[in-house]
Amino acid sequence: MRTSLASSLASVAGIFVVLALLFLEWRLLLLAIPPLTYLVLAGLRPVRAPVLDVIREVSEDRAPVGQEVSVTLRVANRGPRIDLLELYDGVPREFAVPKGRPHLALALRNGEQVTITYTVVPRVKGQFQLGPVIARSLSPSGLDYEEAILPIRTTINVPPRLEDIRRARIQPRRTRAWVGQIPSRLIGLGTEFWGLREYVPGDETRRINWKATARLDRLVTNEYEGERSGDVVIVLDARQEAVVGPLAASTTEHGIRAALAIAAKILDGRNRVGLIVQRNVLDWVYPAFGRKQLFRILDALVRVRPGGEWSFRHVSWFLSRFFPPNSQVVLISPLLDADALRAVTDLAARGTAVMIVSPSPIEVERAMYSEDPTLDVAYRLLRMERENAVSALRRFADVADWDPRDPLATALRGVTPWPRH
Repeated sequence: MRTSLASSLASVAGIFVVLALLFLEWRLLLLAIPPLTYLVLAGLRPVRAPVLDVIREVSEDRAPVGQEVSVTLRVANRGPRIDLLELYDGVPREFAVPKGRPHLALALRNGEQVTITYTVVPRVKGQFQLGPVIARSLSPSGLDYEEAILPIRTTINVPPRLEDIRRARIQPRRTRAWVGQIPSRLIGLGTEFWGLREYVPGDETRRINWKATARLDRLVTNEYEGERSGDVVIVLDARQEAVVGPLAASTTEHGIRAALAIAAKILDGRNRVGLIVQRNVLDWVYPAFGRKQLFRILDALVRVRPGGEWSFRHVSWFLSRFFPPNSQVVLISPLLDADALRAVTDLAARGTAVMIVSPSPIEVERAMYSEDPTLDVAYRLLRMERENAVSALRRFADVADWDPRDPLATALRGVTPWPRH
């Protein structure tokens, strides 16, 4: 294949030939002879396609956003000597390359092996592939090259960064019959003292209150407040109209982080958690317990890309028909349109306990611009409108108005920690 230099030389020679014909000046043809001669002589020595063995190794195939991943590329020449070999390892544009280079030019003898090392840092969550490897063998003249595309791909899964909300006291408001960690206001298995009653045959010995037994001269047993578990469904608003800010720091990306952190926190309390993602389609994960469920939710969140304009009416209908009744809903949305606000009031009217975590689009946009008096006035006005909307929503639900520049745990401090039902 010809390089751009060969095309340029051919163009120059052609221009001189055309000028000689236009002006009937044969001496102009003499100027076309050097580039044509160079092209002919360069074509006498054809370039062979590189024959390479390539192995790629990565330090991690699953790395969170911002973590460095070392990439090692081992290249061995199985063909004739290559005087000038250009190698390029395909790196997704969502990755930064802080150390080393995935693009290299070198010479390789037959049987020689080289090792290329560089580091990539994922800037957004998702599932990405390194590769393919493109190898070009250039002729000494620089006019010809042969290219080989090696379909060697390595998948790197990039989960969102997990927010630390271990100290946040969030949990379902309604409990089920399963044993968990939520005080249910009913007598049962638990650790919180409820009261005393007379001993009944079959009571565990460790539950006998010996001090009260000695004082009353009869066996007395402790009763405890039962601890149960509940169901939570996380609804993530990933519609196109809910996206504010650059991709790596958009309201959708912050919402994904919040969804993962809340799911991990609630699952850690031995509750069931499900997920609905509202975008161009409805993605969902049915509620379940345990660490496997966290990985199911994580895999669903990794694939989320903003888009679509589905109405929230579909979410309400989907919840009522395919998810357990009386599940608590955690809505994660920037609350940019009236459709999201109507969804909250509709769910509350159905008797659903609703909690809202809202990454503030105003704070995301404000962080994108430098200080300016005009922008400050607009920011204060928008901030007042948002505070009014949040205050109205607090009549129906717990609302965490979250500035994504602050930890999520800070925004969750105002959420009611104990069940109301």
